[in-house]
Formats: sequence, structure tokens, C-alpha cells
Amino acid sequence: MLKTPFYALLFGLMLLSVKGWAQVPLALDEVDSLTSFVDTIQHRQSPKLAKAKPKVNTPKSSKGNTRIDSLIVFAEQYLGDRYRRGGTGTHGFDCSGYTMTVFKHLNIKLPHTSAGQGLIGIPVRAANVQKGDLILFRGGNRRRSRIGHVGIVVSEKGEPVRFIHSSTSEGVRVDNLSAPYFRNRYVKSVRIPELYQ
Repeated sequence: MLKTPFYALLFGLMLLSVKGWAQVPLALDEVDSLTSFVDTIQHRQSPKLAKAKPKVNTPKSSKGNTRIDSLIVFAEQYLGDRYRRGGTGTHGFDCSGYTMTVFKHLNIKLPHTSAGQGLIGIPVRAANVQKGDLILFRGGNRRRSRIGHVGIVVSEKGEPVRFIHSSTSEGVRVDNLSAPYFRNRYVKSVRIPELYQ
């Protein structure tokens, strides 16, 4: 008779521990931060869990970083290449295929979706974006909150934000975040830690 309440209690405790574990954000792992970082903005956390997040050393500046300079030079060689849905090279790029190809030049793996790329790296406030950061936008319908476009910041921190991306209308080009189309669709920016290693 005591077995049933005991097992029910044990099962309940297991569910609570799994639920609590699923809500704890994973820390960045130096070796493979791309697969271990989880965007927890959509998950509700108790204030105690939110305060217990491990601190991550966010790189302060991209100035003088030859890896980032190399990334931008490589990205700019594709200026003018046409847009191609699903494209990752010779015959054109879609936005995430472009960023994936550029980062692959430095052996940094990114997923081939803009939404997936928005889930990796370290979130950066708009005022602190700098060269090499990924910048993410809503797609064509600005009323939807889903990320649908991505680019790479080419300006230094403190300068007006400019980014290179593969646009559906003109292919690979540089645009300004201050343009109303992009300003109204901006979602967030993320920094890729491997650029600073």
C-alpha cells in the first residue's frame, strides 16, 4: 500500500527536476559554443535561476583583430553576387548561406538558417554592436516576430551600424541599420566567440 504513494512522489520529484533543468540556460563552452548556447529569452525563469547564470567574458573590441579583418575582407569579395534561395556559393547566396560561407572561411560553423544563427553566440545590445557581429531581422513581414534575415556588421563600435548581407533584391550589398526598412525589422545582434580566439 505504501508503494503507490512512494512511487507517485518519486515520479513527481523527477518531473520537477527535469522541468527545472530544462529552464536553466547552458553556459558557453569554449570548445563548441555554437551547439551549446541556448536562447532562453522565451523560457520563463524564476529570478533565482536568472541570477545564477554563469558570467561569460564578452570580448570588448574588434579593433586590431586580424581574424575579424580577414572575415570582412573575405565577405566583401562577394559584393554584387546575386541572391539565390538556398544558395551557398558560386551561383548566388541566400542570407544565411552567405553568412555561413563567410564564417566557414575561418572554420566557424553556422547553421544554414537565419533563425538558427540567431540562437548561437552571445547576445549584444544594439548600442554595442561591432564589426564581425551577426545582425538579425524579421523577414519581409515585420509584424511577425520570427527571425528571417541575417547579415554581418562591418562597422566599428560607436560608428553608425553598417552590415553586409545577401538581399533578395540586389544580392550581396552593404546597408545601414538606420534605414527605416531595417530599423523597423531589427530583432537582435549576436557575437561569435570563436572570432576572438
